[in-house]
Order: sequence, then C-alpha cells, then structure tokens
Amino acid sequence: MDECLLGFDIGTTNSKGLLIDPDLNVIESASLPHGVSTPEPGWVEHEPSEIWWGEFTELIRELLAVSEIDPERIAGIGISGLAPSVLPLDESGAPLRPGMLYGVDTRAGEEIKLLNEWIGEERILEVCGNSLSFQSAGPKILWLKRNEPEIFERTETIVDAVGYVVSQLTDEYVMDNAVASFFHPLYNLKELEWDAEMFERAGLDPELLPETKWSAEVAGEVTPDAAERTGLAVGTPVVTGAVDAIAALLSVGGVEPGDTVFMYGTTGVVYSTCAEPRTVPGVWSTPHSVEGKYAVGGGMATSGAITEWFADQFAGEAVLDEGVGKGKYDHLSEEAAEIDPGSEGLVVLPYFSGSRTPLNDDRARGTIAGLTLSHTKYHVYRAILEGVGYGFRHNLEMIEHADVPIGRTFAIGGGAQSDLWRQIVSDITGYEQKYVSDPLGAPLGSAYLAGIGSGVFDGYDALKTSTTAATTTPANPARTAIYDEYYDVYRDLYPAMKDEMHRLASLGNK
Repeated sequence: MDECLLGFDIGTTNSKGLLIDPDLNVIESASLPHGVSTPEPGWVEHEPSEIWWGEFTELIRELLAVSEIDPERIAGIGISGLAPSVLPLDESGAPLRPGMLYGVDTRAGEEIKLLNEWIGEERILEVCGNSLSFQSAGPKILWLKRNEPEIFERTETIVDAVGYVVSQLTDEYVMDNAVASFFHPLYNLKELEWDAEMFERAGLDPELLPETKWSAEVAGEVTPDAAERTGLAVGTPVVTGAVDAIAALLSVGGVEPGDTVFMYGTTGVVYSTCAEPRTVPGVWSTPHSVEGKYAVGGGMATSGAITEWFADQFAGEAVLDEGVGKGKYDHLSEEAAEIDPGSEGLVVLPYFSGSRTPLNDDRARGTIAGLTLSHTKYHVYRAILEGVGYGFRHNLEMIEHADVPIGRTFAIGGGAQSDLWRQIVSDITGYEQKYVSDPLGAPLGSAYLAGIGSGVFDGYDALKTSTTAATTTPANPARTAIYDEYYDVYRDLYPAMKDEMHRLASLGNK
C-alpha cells in the first residue's frame, strides 16, 4: 500500500488538516473556523476539548471519509499549533480550565515584574536567550499559581495546544523544544532543556512540565481509545509536533540559514532560520523544528485582523455596491492600489490589540495619524496595509541586528494572496518575496515532520526542491526611498504617543 502522511495545525481562528503522499501531493484537505474567548480584559483563551481536540477529531474523520483513505496507510501524524499556550491538566489528563493563548493574552503583567525581580533580567536573558514578555509562558504559570490556587493545586501537568492533542492521541506528555523555549524563564536555550535554577527561583516545580523533544521525534502511537474517537489506526506513530510559525517556515523549505518567511495571518509573523542560537532583546530566539538549527522571529498582535475589522466595520455594502461581483478585499485593494505610497500622508500604528515584538507593550493602541478631509476609506485601507508592512520591517531589523543574514524570503498566509499587500511589504522592507500560490503552510510542515519521524523521509531535500514560487515580488527602489521617510515617522510616533496611549488604555478599561 502507498503510504501517506497526516498534518494538522491549530490556529488562532481556524484549524486545518491535510493528507499528503510521499511526493508531497495533497490527497485531501479540510478546515474549520473558530473564535477565541475573552472573558476578562487581557484574557484570550480557547476551550481545548472543543477546539483543539474536538476539531482535530472532526477534521480527521472528514479527511478519512472524503479521501476514502484506509487509515492503515497513514505512516505518521504531525501537529503544529499556536504557541505558546498554557493548559493545566489533572491527574487523569483532563483540562482544568480553558487554555491561555500566546502573547495576545496579556494577563500576567504583574508576574513578569515579579520574575524579573526574583531572577534578574540579565540572568533571564543569559539563560533563556529571551527577555520576559507577554509571549512568555512562565509568567502565566505563576499567574495560575497566584490567582487560581485551587486549580493549581490540582494541576498534574501543563501542556500546550499541540501537546494536548498529542496526549489525547497517545497518552504521552511531551513538548517540542521550540515551544518549550517560549516557556521562559524556565528553559535553557543553550542547553536545550528545562533549567532547575530557574524553576527554583520562580517558585515552580519542574515536574509540572513534560519531557522536551525535537519536532520530528516520535512521541507515541495512537491508542485504541483515540483510534475509536478519530477513525485512525491503532499504533500509528505521532511525532512531537511544532510551533505553527516554524512549521510554516519549514513548509517552504526554510531550513538553511537566512531562509525567512513573512506570515500574513490574523497576526503577522516573520521568522528566519539561523545556524546557532541568537540572543536579541525584543524578538524571539528559539530552536528550529529541524534538529541542530535555530530560528529568530517576531510577531505583531494584529495584521490580517485589522483588515478584517476595517472591512467589516467601515467598508460595508457601499464597497460591495461599488465593486459589483467582487469581494470586499478585492475592491478595497483595487482602489487602494491607485493611491501613491504613503497614502498621501497617513501612517497607521497597527497596535489594535497592543504590540508584541519588538515593543512588547500590551497598552499600545492602534493609531491613524495624518487624517484630512481629503482622505477616503481607500487611503485608510492602504495605510493599514502599510502599517503592517512597517511592523514587519521593525521586526526584520531586529533580526538583522542579531547578525542573522536574510536570504530567500517567502510570503505565505491568507493575506499574502493580495498582490498589493505583498508589493507594499517588499517596497517597505526592501526585500524580494517569493509567493507560493497554494501555500499549504503549517499543516504541510507538520505532515513532513511526521514523514521524518516515521522514516518516510530521511532528510529535507524533498521539501526544499518541491517549493516553487508562483510569482516573485521584487522591491521597487524608488518606492522604498519614499517608504523610508514614512517609516521614520512610524518609528517616532510610538515613543511620542506612548504615555497617552497608556492613559487611553486605562480609561478604556474602566
């Protein structure tokens, strides 16, 4: 029987699954949308039984039914997901509360301050290769201990989203090294293991967190109970899994130093491969999914989320009427493309849910600067696309400051389908982007990792050679020169407005 591989990705707003053959042809794919829960200001959560595991079981049954694939043909299963998330489990492996999401969840500000005081910011950076931020999972574990002590007392194990699904499939508890590296200050980036000193100084028990492995290492096999619930075959190997952004980088063959990916998703992320760990305050330094490689990256709290917000709130029926027969984004982009770079004097700060890297400020606020009565909704829409482009450039500059050479640069994600947006980002950053027209992204990377772990692949050459750019978007030097001036304004606006942003955040929270 011909072997095939299963890849699955848990995103912020959707889950995706696919089956591929060893030639990387897609046999079948499926997706499900979902939302997030925000029960308190600063809290962003997923219900793990419904979203992480529930959607996995639903999508896998759909893939098997539609493809009519014999489950025995599946040689391996790989899972990637949003990271880091924090989910406490009881002694039976059942969730004790909803999962706390990555840096968009900003509840643990006080715990960040405490850990910096107890351990010292320099020591944390030395051990973890990262400073504490809202992206850090360690402060959220401390938050759980301080704010929900009854739940904390019952907690036997803490896992992330991928680890939870893996545990449901295999009854094993593991965590990918890259995910673990976001559990600062508890993980030693140089030693690639949990750090006993950091646990002691944080007042936490190292037994709370599972064993760490590389993404392609087999975590376990599908149990009879999981097989009954999913339709998968008993004994199918399940690999440890990966961070979604790194799996996406892997999906375009991004395994060589300098390989870089722009992810145009709900949140915007940029990641670059490097040969050794880098310590860069403000952005993320992690192991890669590929053993022996590392990655440096950063992410905005919102990117595609802002275009969706704008289209839903302000574009409305008028835009659909003007662009008859076209989607709202298509029409907005067509009109915005007629406007000169800089949107005739507009700059948007894309901090509509605070700022992740490199500012790491949950009280930063979205700003539209330079409005006049001559500006239209299309000017504002273009300025939003440009604002995200400036955010990409800001993160990319931090990566470059870490002496990470930028080589091949890929554009993936739903927003990358926009020719205009890709051109704007290339012009702002000065880098050419290779766009894969059918970017399978993280699910493909996850499926490939399953192939490595199960022995279907013995290296990454197949993935590197299969990545073909449908089009290349070069930077236009003349437009880059214009954007250089606007980028200076972008960088100056935040420090000038920071205090007032914080005042508005406090007033808004009242």
